[in-house]
Amino acid sequence: MDFILDFDIELLRWIQNDRIKLLDNLLYWISYTTTYVSIVILLILVYHGFIKKKRNVRITFYQMLTIFSVSACVSLLLKCTIKRSRPFITYPDIIKLSEAGSFSFPSGHTAEAFAMALGAILIFQNKRWAIPIILWALLVAYSRMALGVHYPVDVFAAIVIALVISVLIKHLTKKWKPKAN
Repeated sequence: MDFILDFDIELLRWIQNDRIKLLDNLLYWISYTTTYVSIVILLILVYHGFIKKKRNVRITFYQMLTIFSVSACVSLLLKCTIKRSRPFITYPDIIKLSEAGSFSFPSGHTAEAFAMALGAILIFQNKRWAIPIILWALLVAYSRMALGVHYPVDVFAAIVIALVISVLIKHLTKKWKPKAN
């Protein structure tokens, strides 16, 4: 276990120390796009599903909302259960370059970004959007480490949580959508 924790902090030190400091403001901005991107995706689905009255889009909205909500709840539950201190608290050489909540494990921003990205990829199955949305989620994940507020294990766990929840919700809700004729 010590090997994993040692690797975790050394990888974080490498990420933070070797970042391009001129990009700090951009990384900060990327880090905080998660909520806005999630809201925009859900609002677009609400518009098409409820205002334009497209049943399949309403179902997609419920799937994405479920993925988003379950990922957030699981992340919060784990944060409050595990109570891992932020890296800048435990290691004074890690510089805090962003706001951070109470606990570190798992990364809530990363879980949210990957929940929305993986959920969108699994549900929409639009290959045109797969690469940009995954790149955005990866940038969010990287930004959380480069800004000194999460360990790599926090980010990796958040990605796994989002993946498992996205696949489970997609599988559990596939009967909601009518079969194509």
